[in-house]
Amino acid sequence: MAFICGFTVLRDATGELATNPNATLLTLDFGNYTVNTTIPLNETVATNKTHRNSFGLHNDFQVVELVSWVGPVIYAGCFAATLSSALASLVSAPKVFQALCKDKLYPGFDWFAKGYGKNNEPMRGYILTFIIAVGFILIGELNLIAPLISNFFLAAYTLINFSTFHASLAKPVGWRPTFKYYNMWLSLAGSVLCVLVMFLISWWTALITFAAVLALYLIVSVRKPDVNWGSTTQAQIYKNALQAAHQLNAVEEHVKNYRPQILVLSGMPSARPALVDFAHLITKNQSMLVCGHINTSRLHQRVRNVLNFKANNWLRAHKLRAFYMQVDGQDFEEGCTSLLKACGIGKLRPNILLMGHKSDWQKCSKDDLDQYFGVLHKAFDLHMSVGILRLQEGLDFSQHYADDAASKIKNSTESLPRNQSYSQMSQASSTSDISVPNTPITRNREVVNVCPNVDDSAKKPKSIGGSLSEIVVDDLFDMPRERMSQMFQFQKKQKRGGYIDVWWLYDDGGLTLLLPYIMSTRRNWNNCKLRVFALANKRDELELEHRNMASLLAKFRIDYSDLQVVTDFTNKPSDATLQFFDSLIADFRKPETDNDLDSIQVTEAELMAVKDKTHRHLKLRELLLEHSLESNMVVMTLPIPRKNIVSAPLYLAWLEVLTRDMPPMLLVRGNQTSVLTFYS
Repeated sequence: MAFICGFTVLRDATGELATNPNATLLTLDFGNYTVNTTIPLNETVATNKTHRNSFGLHNDFQVVELVSWVGPVIYAGCFAATLSSALASLVSAPKVFQALCKDKLYPGFDWFAKGYGKNNEPMRGYILTFIIAVGFILIGELNLIAPLISNFFLAAYTLINFSTFHASLAKPVGWRPTFKYYNMWLSLAGSVLCVLVMFLISWWTALITFAAVLALYLIVSVRKPDVNWGSTTQAQIYKNALQAAHQLNAVEEHVKNYRPQILVLSGMPSARPALVDFAHLITKNQSMLVCGHINTSRLHQRVRNVLNFKANNWLRAHKLRAFYMQVDGQDFEEGCTSLLKACGIGKLRPNILLMGHKSDWQKCSKDDLDQYFGVLHKAFDLHMSVGILRLQEGLDFSQHYADDAASKIKNSTESLPRNQSYSQMSQASSTSDISVPNTPITRNREVVNVCPNVDDSAKKPKSIGGSLSEIVVDDLFDMPRERMSQMFQFQKKQKRGGYIDVWWLYDDGGLTLLLPYIMSTRRNWNNCKLRVFALANKRDELELEHRNMASLLAKFRIDYSDLQVVTDFTNKPSDATLQFFDSLIADFRKPETDNDLDSIQVTEAELMAVKDKTHRHLKLRELLLEHSLESNMVVMTLPIPRKNIVSAPLYLAWLEVLTRDMPPMLLVRGNQTSVLTFYS
């Protein structure tokens, strides 16, 4: 059509005005033929140019009728187009709009999602489209809105072409175009040409179109609706992540690029929120965080899927960027070993193991105590750093919904069909109760591990983007406000004037100093000042040690408010402290002649062998109570558990001595790999 009109009609008409007695005769030359038209005398004619510019290919919208063999056929074609493509748009647009409303992409349009009849026809959308169409028709001047309509169509074609190009670029396995002559670069060229034509038609309507498309995109990006279309963006994210992982694997490690990558033994993240929050405080979207969950009983695959969905849903709801990884069918030590060895990929592997303090070490069984102690040895054997966090109120909140979890499994009668996909099951899990198949659950503790979350069927489905207070109320029943505050204490804004105390006892590569410094840079903790405590062997070397330590911190570029060098840590502890320690291990003091294999013993020979270390830890407790009792957080170097020298109960007694009645306390030990550098 464009070429035919261009070959037969001039862009602007030519010709001169001729005057006769009755009218003004205008002869227009169209190249192959001329057209004579008359202009009444009572009409003022300014110039010939004015009338010539009223005709021609660029000026006359009816020029196709002049070119055609039979002019009225053009009108028949317009009616045919109205009954075909225009009517198709009038019918298809409401269906697309109904789909958008069902996915709740844009707020305020849910009313149009309702369908009628067995075909679910969008009657409300039809009425809306009819009103919009009639409104533009009543303008009476189609040429005013034609550029905008054309730009909207071209924008749709641009996005379609670019989508096909992006799909070919991301190369997902599901992208299999059947068009014989398809080429990704042809799609890209089509997309670019559409944009060029948009600006050639009308640059200001093109800008309006781009603004409208960008606004729609930003609304969806900000709201993040819970829909999954299998977009090419998801495929591109996977491809980029895989390429980045390969590139990272080829990069040599350097102390300047060290990042704390944490594996936290949290179980279900919702069971120990304070432990997960503290780990996230260190990583904070800048390094990797993995929540490890160990189930001692063997679980069905559908149970694992449900646990995986619940854990990731909880992490997203609390805006924690972390991964969830679980193992089952192994005891605690074996499961932790599996996580330590298999977690991560390439250089994206944890280098710090974070655990909670075992508060029931005096009452638990011999196997549980030995396994907890064995995990520490295993982590050090694998050249990992270890951190143990203790809160006086405890870290495990799973008992608050243990009874609910048990009744949930017992009373559930529904089950998922075996042919449901994981996404379908996840979608069902967010709005209804999911019963899990029978698994060998023998102890109440394992019931808590399987389903520690609250009953989802007892509450209405809610979008993940709710406020933290709403999430807490939904997840934790009618828990007292103080208990909830304890659960999320690492998310609270710390008051000005607080302190983060660092007891740097040994050189472990600098991790004991780096972690509290990272904490002090976070928004909720930047009001707390950093205080550093170090040890000096001799009192006469106090000034020298202080200068050396201050110089070292200055080279490390660690901003601290106070530095104290302690010298009297080698003194004998007080009698009250000795009695306190004796009371801790009283139940484990048994004669060496006792042959009870199920008992845990702390022998006199062992106590004598580590007497100096024990007194050292007891004296450190007195110093901690003297200097750091009112601090917001205390970080101290973790004592090394020597194999075949220190038994599990004696080592846990050391940790109890250091952490009892103290503020939130982290015992951490690096793997002797330097994590601080003198150079920026």
